[in-house]
Amino acid sequence: MGLLIMNKEEVGMKIQICGFSGSGKSTFARELSEKYNIKVLHLDSVHFTSGWVERANEDMDKDVREFIKNKDWIIDGNYSKIALNRFEECDKIFYFNFNRIVCLINAIKRYQKYKNKVRVDMAEGCPEKLDLEFIKWILYKGRKKAQRERLTRYKNEYGNKLIIFNNQKDVKRYLEALNA
Repeated sequence: MGLLIMNKEEVGMKIQICGFSGSGKSTFARELSEKYNIKVLHLDSVHFTSGWVERANEDMDKDVREFIKNKDWIIDGNYSKIALNRFEECDKIFYFNFNRIVCLINAIKRYQKYKNKVRVDMAEGCPEKLDLEFIKWILYKGRKKAQRERLTRYKNEYGNKLIIFNNQKDVKRYLEALNA
């Protein structure tokens, strides 16, 4: 993994963070947001409304397109049908390519920490939950061929601005280099 470190002096800092559920994307987004003092949009916060009700793609797309008008931004999340121009416009793409068991363990830890609370990266009225459907998503449904092929496509289309984290050590190494 090449450590392509970004600095705030770059003209516009636009960052897309994507990858598997439970891999730590939102935590990383918050850390970059604090480091660079850049607003972050967690796509889960615009995907859901209170009570875990899903919004229409058109409404989400509108919100995301409005957000990326900012000079600097961080977007956390996948939602591959929403505002695809964010991938073209971003300076860096961080892809969290973590093992499914690690992602499940992270999701369980997150559930224990935030049980009955709404995380800052979620929509209001959506308290933390860990149900069978989400577990299936982490272990199987979110890892279908199309999702795996997405990383290959990102490598081909955005290789020069793509950084892949395969584990927490990669993330830690990057953050340490960033803070050096």
